[in-house]
Parts: sequence; structure tokens; C-alpha cells
Amino acid sequence: MKKQSRGIIVLWGLIAATVAGGTFLVTEHLGAGSMQASGTGSNAMAQPEDVSAQQDNSASETVSPDVAMQTFSHDGYTMDIPASWSVEQTATDTVAVHPDTSSAYAPCKIEVSAFPFPPDTDMADWISHRIGADPSLTVVEQSSEDISPNGGTGVQWTGTIDGIPTTLVYVFNASHAYEIAPSVVGEGADGSAPCSDMLQAFLSGLKI
Repeated sequence: MKKQSRGIIVLWGLIAATVAGGTFLVTEHLGAGSMQASGTGSNAMAQPEDVSAQQDNSASETVSPDVAMQTFSHDGYTMDIPASWSVEQTATDTVAVHPDTSSAYAPCKIEVSAFPFPPDTDMADWISHRIGADPSLTVVEQSSEDISPNGGTGVQWTGTIDGIPTTLVYVFNASHAYEIAPSVVGEGADGSAPCSDMLQAFLSGLKI
């Protein structure tokens, strides 16, 4: 009996040890699994934050709307200007371009006049004679620079005429000279300086 009792006790001890060991392994496995799941959850939460930041950055970018354009041709030149601008023919070889009233260029206009330009004519002499054609006017040149309009050559002249700040652009092709004169409507004493941006917009769409 004593031997049998001892055998039973040893058997129960082995069973208890086995259960304890199995419980320990299961607990360790579950703990590691929950830690791994927790780490995966943290990474998954970080991704929406990154995406949100990217969305905010892209939303802050703005795209300028396309502007409808019109094309006007006359006397050997073509100009692409906004469709909202109007073109008025004021003489046989002269047109006036007016922006729409809601435009930032509203106080301005640009006049384009065409003249015959015989071959072998010196551009500098032609410009000098054109600007100084009226001897009653006091003309003072401040600067003169070459420009390159589409399909031609040109000069931008800046100075004063009777004390009024004035900018004139002269563009040439094989048979014509074109005088491009920006001005402020109704405010001639202020000169053409406020129309500088409109002039550059106009020149960018001019083709000779």
C-alpha cells in the first residue's frame, strides 16, 4: 500500500508540473501576441495621420483658371488677347485695345499703329524721327532696350514727353513698323507707368 500511495503521489506531482509548465507557455505566448498586436495597431494609426498631412498640403495648392482668348489680325500682325478685352479700330491703320471694366487693367488702353517700313531703313533713325515728329513737344529719353516679339524685332523706349512719363514699343517686320502705345484713360498726366503689366501681357500674345 505504501508503495502504491507513493506512486500515486509521484504521478499527481508530474501531472501538476506538466499543467503548470503548459500554463506558463500559454501565458507567455498570449502576452507576446498581445504586444505584437499592440505594436501593429500603433503603426496602423500612424498611417492615417501621414495621409491626412499629405491631403492638407495638396489642398493648399491653388490652380489658376484658364482664361478664354480671342485672336485679332490687322495690317500684318496678330494678337492673342483675353476674350473679355475689346478692340476698336480708330483709324485705317490704328486700333485701340481696351480691357474689360472688371479687369485690374481697366484704366488703361493700348493703341497699335502700323506704318510702312521700306527695306534697308535704319530702325534707330526711324524711331527718332517718329518720336520727334512734333517739334513743339519736349522729348527726353531715359532708356531704350531691344526686345524680341514673336516673329519680329523691336525696341522699348522709355522717357518723358512734355514731362509725362511715357513708354512706347516699336516692332518691325519686313514691310511694317508698329508703334504700341499704352496710356491711362482720362489720366494722361500720370503717364503710362500704371499700364506696364497690361503692356507685358499684350506683348506676350503679339505675333508679327
